[in-house]
Parts: sequence; structure tokens; C-alpha cells
Amino acid sequence: MYDQYGNLVLPRDYGKIRFGRQEIVQIMISVVVLTVAFTIVLLGGFLGDVGSYTTFLFALVVSAVVSVTGFLLHELAHKFVAQRYGAWAEYRMYPTGLIMALLFSFLGFLFAAPGAVYIQGRITKRQNGLISLAGPATNMAFGAIFIALWLLYPDMGVWSAAFRLIGVLSMFLAVFNLIPFGPLDGRKVLNWDWGAWLITMALAVFLLAVGWGFIG
Repeated sequence: MYDQYGNLVLPRDYGKIRFGRQEIVQIMISVVVLTVAFTIVLLGGFLGDVGSYTTFLFALVVSAVVSVTGFLLHELAHKFVAQRYGAWAEYRMYPTGLIMALLFSFLGFLFAAPGAVYIQGRITKRQNGLISLAGPATNMAFGAIFIALWLLYPDMGVWSAAFRLIGVLSMFLAVFNLIPFGPLDGRKVLNWDWGAWLITMALAVFLLAVGWGFIG
């Protein structure tokens, strides 16, 4: 904000990470709903078979990790970077999107638009690009970690399967969000710096191919 003389005056909490009470509640609801939806999909949807307690537990754990690393930390990365630049940034869920995620999960696939971080403030083109890049970069970081764990420990049975699945899903989310279309992060990154977008997308696709077994 500016004072009466036109001088820029920064608030005392400028650049600090802040959460609103409503925001925390909506984050928790979104994570729970996505975890349930992911679990239903991994179990085969409406016509799926839980099979055993172990199968259910595997699906639940993988779904919870993906919801936290793939969705929650992705959105928080946007929020934290935006707030570091002094902008107001809070997550808001899309109730309709969450309901649709549950409905589609029973059909055996997931199409989710759980919510997004809303940002207000004086943000430059570069800052907007970096804010947008923070989400997919977070997905890539966790995806790379889990794919590396799968490559290092390929004979750990269910754990190896979990590492690979989490890694692939994380990288898929990174690639999807980097598509330069509509409200996706990729469009904002590309508008800022096409070179940064190209390098990031190429790396995400490469790591996804490694996780899928196409490379290695």
C-alpha cells in the first residue's frame, strides 16, 4: 500500500505465511474428499472388488500420500510463493468439483477440480510465472523422490509398487498442470518465460516416462 505522499509502505507481516480459519477447514475437506475419491478409483470404482484389508489399506495409503503431495503441497506452494511476494493468497475449494470427483471415482476414473489458491496483489509477470511454476515443481520433486525409491528398491513388494504408483501419479499431475491451456499453470509459466516452461515440461515428461518404464 502507499501513504499519502505516494511512498510504498509495507505491512509488518509482509512476506509472512498466513492461513485463514475458513481456508484451513476447506483444505481439510478437500484432502479428505480427494483421498476417498482416489481410494475408490484404485479399488476399481463401483464395480471394483476391495479384495482384502491389505488391498484396501494399500489403496488408502497411496491415495492419502498422493492427495497430500500431489494436491495439498501443490496448492500450498502457490500460496507460499505468492505470500512471499507480499500478495494475499488463500485456498478456496470448489464444492461442485469435489462432488464431481466423488461421482466420477465410482466410474473408475478421477476428474477433479477440488479448488485453487486465489491471489490478489501487485504481482509482476515474472512473479506470476514463478508462483505458477511452484505447484508443478513441487509435484516433480516428490515424483522424482518416489520414482528414485522405486528404482533403488525394486524388490520390496507392495512398497515398491506404492513408490512407483505415487511417483507416476505425481509426475502425471506435474505434466497435466504444465499444459499451456486455460487456467492451468503451464499457460502462465509459458507467458512469462517459454524457455523455463520448455525445460520444466521436458523434465516432467522424461521423469514420467522413467516411472512408466519407457526409459531405464
